[in-house]
Amino acid sequence: MFTRVLIANRGEVAIRIDSTLKRLGINSVGIYTAGDEHSRHVRQMSETVLLQDGTQTGYLDGAQIITAAIACGAEAIHPGYGFLAENAQFASDCEEAGLIFIGPPPAAIAAMGEKVSAREYAIRSGVPVVPGISLPNMTDSDLLAASHDLEFPLLVKPSAGGGGKGLHVVRNLDELKNALPMARREAKASFADDGLFIEKYLPSVRHIEFQIAGDNYGRTLHLGERDCSLQRRHQKVVEEAPSTLMSTNQRELIGAAALELAATINYRNLGTIEFLVDTASPNDFYFMEMNTRLQVEHRVTELITGLDLVECQLRLAAGEALADVIPSVHFTGHAVEARIYAEDAYRGFLPTGGLIETLTESAATDTVTDSAVVNGEFVSSAFDPMLAKVACWGQTRQIALSRLRQALKETVLFGVTSNIDYLTQLLNSPDVQTSSYDTTCLETFEIIRPQPPALILDAYAALVASGAGITPWTSDAWRLAGLPAGKVVGYVDGKRYEIALPANSEFEVTHHQDDDNFWIHHLEFGTWLIKGTDERRSITDGLSDQITSPMPGIVIAVEISVGETVAVGDPLVIIEAMKMEHIVRARSAGRIGKCHVSLGSSVRSGQLLIEVIENV
Repeated sequence: MFTRVLIANRGEVAIRIDSTLKRLGINSVGIYTAGDEHSRHVRQMSETVLLQDGTQTGYLDGAQIITAAIACGAEAIHPGYGFLAENAQFASDCEEAGLIFIGPPPAAIAAMGEKVSAREYAIRSGVPVVPGISLPNMTDSDLLAASHDLEFPLLVKPSAGGGGKGLHVVRNLDELKNALPMARREAKASFADDGLFIEKYLPSVRHIEFQIAGDNYGRTLHLGERDCSLQRRHQKVVEEAPSTLMSTNQRELIGAAALELAATINYRNLGTIEFLVDTASPNDFYFMEMNTRLQVEHRVTELITGLDLVECQLRLAAGEALADVIPSVHFTGHAVEARIYAEDAYRGFLPTGGLIETLTESAATDTVTDSAVVNGEFVSSAFDPMLAKVACWGQTRQIALSRLRQALKETVLFGVTSNIDYLTQLLNSPDVQTSSYDTTCLETFEIIRPQPPALILDAYAALVASGAGITPWTSDAWRLAGLPAGKVVGYVDGKRYEIALPANSEFEVTHHQDDDNFWIHHLEFGTWLIKGTDERRSITDGLSDQITSPMPGIVIAVEISVGETVAVGDPLVIIEAMKMEHIVRARSAGRIGKCHVSLGSSVRSGQLLIEVIENV
């Protein structure tokens, strides 16, 4: 086994790997870039190396990371997931430098990392694939021409990478024309490769992935499946294991196909082969892609097998036989995981970001929370929007779901708007409760933002009136009582509330005050941000429509110029945040009066972008 391993990643995954290394008595070395020096993964590591490049590019600098690993005496590099984890050249460079890459061989990464190549290997292995166009180096014109032979709707996909980045469902030729350049930009930004291909979009399927493991001696096995069908914009939101769709026979049928593909590419170490499975006929399945790395959602597999998958990776990379690393596979109970994202579910899931004021994790039974967030940390738009993931185990699926709902209710996050309350709504929905969902479920799931409960408004009024007179009740809650009569004003989602001060009332809430804004959390009613003032802009020119940024990010395209005439819905600017693009469109017809941003501008949420002078 190794004595020192460098972790070529950041955040939650670096912490996850470090925990296993520490348990095994292996020294770990972390890396970080300027701006990350106060991050949790840096604070936790016993030894770290500062990379010289910028915030994100440093984590992609393979040569610098390899030099750091050699300098600190590491024998191996663990790439985590993301960044260089599926970079065949990096894996090869590690081997040439005399370092062990804790993952599959470079040839296997290359075979599966490029989606067009992966489809060809699947076909060669006899594994069904989704009909589509997957020739290498196809231009937009090539893809448009070839699409005439396919039936819409279609799915545009990057040839490299995964994680839902750059995927677009298109329902006609015009949508395809508009989606191709956007998909290329997203693919380039996320994977440094703008190659695309097109598949037939299958509307009613489950996203089922099989965890496989292989040793250096030609033996492979699978550790069951995970159901990742609860996803939005092709980003996984909730995962569970095992899948309720799979019978024992279907599990073996699809698992055997996964192992056949693994054998074709001589796969070693851990990986995940992903399939689309027909909800009405689970024997009909199609290869989608392979992730040649540890998955974000690996915790649910660990919870039902009792294995530490990072330990399995380390031991297999060190040359141990699969029979010794995983002597047998047993599945016990059920596990469900939810991802906490920095996004506003009630405003179209726009990325948020900001300063984390408080994060309190649940201490519920059979619950694992993976997070790299610390109080006082700034969440930027440079990285993926996932802040944490919470996984729960139960003897039955219903117990696991119940524990996850409770764990999410107990998770307190102030300072950054997140999707926690949305997740609890989702887990309570009939489709999830009865497991009658597919990959389109979240696109049609009704998102209900209730009116703020009276208890929350009363607690806010009490907080405003009491000021410094609040007295602690417990370590994470406050008791508010004995306040004078009167009224206070608060704004929730831009709506004004006049709230009478409660007399002799008590409220068991957790809260944080930021200037005249209050974050208030209640175990039953979730988290509410109540503002003391209305932040909506006052428009001085009655003929002017001020277009503001819906999220923090970077302007990557300006589609208009001053004086140009626009119609309702015309694209004005494109903002990139957390590796996703958002098109800001005209809300009214008119001409462009002023443009306050340019290509490359960094913008805040609510910042003025464009002024449109309305036609009269």
